[in-house]
Amino acid sequence: MRESITLLQLNRQVAQVVTSAFDEPLWIVAEIAQLNVAGNGHCYLELIEKSPRTNAITAKAKAMIWSNRWWAVSRAFELETGQRLQAGLKVMLEVQVQMHEAYGYSLVIQDIDATYTLGEMQRRRQEIIQRLTDEGMIDVNKSLQLPRLTQRIAVISADTAAGYGDFCHQLANNEYGLVLYTHLFPALMQGEKTEASVIKALERVFEHQEKFDAVVIIRGGGAVSDLNSFDSYELALNIANFPLPVITGIGHERDTTVLDAVAHTSVKTPTAAAAFLIERLANELSHLYDLQNAILSAASSRIEREKLRLARIAGWIGNTHVALGQQMNRLHLLSEKIRLLLQQRISTERQQLNFIEKSIEVSQPDNILKRGFSITRKNGKAVKAANELQAGDQIETQTSDGCFTSVVR
Repeated sequence: MRESITLLQLNRQVAQVVTSAFDEPLWIVAEIAQLNVAGNGHCYLELIEKSPRTNAITAKAKAMIWSNRWWAVSRAFELETGQRLQAGLKVMLEVQVQMHEAYGYSLVIQDIDATYTLGEMQRRRQEIIQRLTDEGMIDVNKSLQLPRLTQRIAVISADTAAGYGDFCHQLANNEYGLVLYTHLFPALMQGEKTEASVIKALERVFEHQEKFDAVVIIRGGGAVSDLNSFDSYELALNIANFPLPVITGIGHERDTTVLDAVAHTSVKTPTAAAAFLIERLANELSHLYDLQNAILSAASSRIEREKLRLARIAGWIGNTHVALGQQMNRLHLLSEKIRLLLQQRISTERQQLNFIEKSIEVSQPDNILKRGFSITRKNGKAVKAANELQAGDQIETQTSDGCFTSVVR
């Protein structure tokens, strides 16, 4: 018959080896896969390690924090990191290795190094920001132009959040009496579903983007640990690519998320987001008032200048009217003088024409013949001198009452 031992004996031997090998606590690094606090105050965890290349789980262990340590350890961690211990965090733990005959291998957590988790959170945040920077996406939304009159606001927030109420109250009761229009696109702002819920809300805004000037993502109150959802590459990429400027007011005074780095404008709280919008619109209103006053001043100055110019023109016209009257009188006198001179000239010329007509009439051959003169012609041409004739020439003589021919001797 083969020699054997019982399972209990085996587990006791293993426990002795483990206790001997790990008699002192040691520090390990692991990721919290599960965390549950039992009714008796004990906290039970499942720790894992993943391959950096494939993200597959390469190691797993059960762990616990006894109730007498749980409150102190968890409280100290939350105070230093600003968030609760929860699944998904990478932590550095001081553990005591334990092997129990009935419950098997486990780790009893004595303490947690919060500074390591802070470094991991910051490292992860910086990795995402660097990736967005390398891809040229970090400033894409910042490059969009906020409309000068940013009045139509799409709001992404939890509908029951106090921060959303504060935001709307501040907009509605601003000291300038400005009117801003808001429409809520509800989304979860804490928990594991925050990332997907906010992305879904952005998609709904995108479907109606022509109705809005900007998007405001606000989250009021809640645990700082809930900010982890906003250190998301996918959510940041959605905001970077969004066609409207995105304003974030999702953190507390000392917290900055990846969304803050990629958004067009980042403020700390919902009330700060409302104050930003009010101040921007108030500046535009002030600018409009300045323009109005400048226009009124310029118009008043122009009116006064034109009044003076019109007065000068009126004076010039008055003086010109007098001068024009004087010139009209002169023209009238000149016109009368010219008319009389023309009449005299016409009378003189008419007399001259009558004289010329009479002279011409008297000079007519028939009239000359009637006074006793005659015309002698030789070969049809008038004879002007006696030496033009020779003996034997036949000539024709015309008198007032007829003609006769004769021969020169």
